[in-house]
Amino acid sequence: MHCTNCGSVLDPGAKFCPACGHAVGGAGNASQPAQAPPARLVRPRSEKKIAGVCAGIARYLNWDVTLVRVLWILLVFGAGTGVIAYIIGWIAIPVGD
Repeated sequence: MHCTNCGSVLDPGAKFCPACGHAVGGAGNASQPAQAPPARLVRPRSEKKIAGVCAGIARYLNWDVTLVRVLWILLVFGAGTGVIAYIIGWIAIPVGD
């Protein structure tokens, strides 16, 4: 087995290359998927109806935007705090690229 970074010969059970320190697919970390960058809560310029707060929350939580909008309407009429929370989200959540 050879290091994919420097080409050095490796022991069969090695987790790191002794020459360059590069992590290799040994027994402990074989085929670990790369992690995606963390999601950011932003208001999108598209997909918005009023200010994009529901669309931004839906993207952040990886939910359907219609579900978030229905839940927000229930919050507005049920508890009465939805309008205030939407305005706070409009001010606090930055606009995305």
